[in-house]
Amino acid sequence: MEATLPTAQARAGAVSPPCTDFEGVYARFRNKVYSTACRMVSNPADAEDITQDVFVRIYKKMGSFRGEAQLSTWIYRITMNCCLDHLRRRKRDLAVQLSPDFDVPGPGLDVMKVIEGALPAMPSGYRQVFVLHDIQGMRHSEIARILGIAEGASKSQLHRARAFLRKAIGPWLRAMRR
Repeated sequence: MEATLPTAQARAGAVSPPCTDFEGVYARFRNKVYSTACRMVSNPADAEDITQDVFVRIYKKMGSFRGEAQLSTWIYRITMNCCLDHLRRRKRDLAVQLSPDFDVPGPGLDVMKVIEGALPAMPSGYRQVFVLHDIQGMRHSEIARILGIAEGASKSQLHRARAFLRKAIGPWLRAMRR
């Protein structure tokens, strides 16, 4: 059974022609969805499960895509909702600051590994904006649409996320300078 987006939406340019079928949507967005989920939950196995959940939801709701936003915006919103649902189920407190006994990574570690190690402790809102902006390369206007927040809130949360990371990786940076 082939699921397709409504023909009028595809013709109206809401979706590029190769992505009017489910297989095309999956091929185009699978890696981006997985990458976003992996950054949000910091666990590749959970990210795989979330990716599967995202595409099940897309398949079921493909007919309800109205084309008011870009397809990518709609898919990222579904991805974020699935990630947040997963985190809620785990009942993990995402607002926990790094504890004083946080291990300072050795100087040989890549800066991205250090940042990825700090992401789970970052508050959820900061992390969402940080992942979408600094890792996925989205603009604040896109992030605002995806997360349902004001563009100014996106900028503010990104600033706070970066400040959080500076504080979290400060010990590593000092160790690198020695």
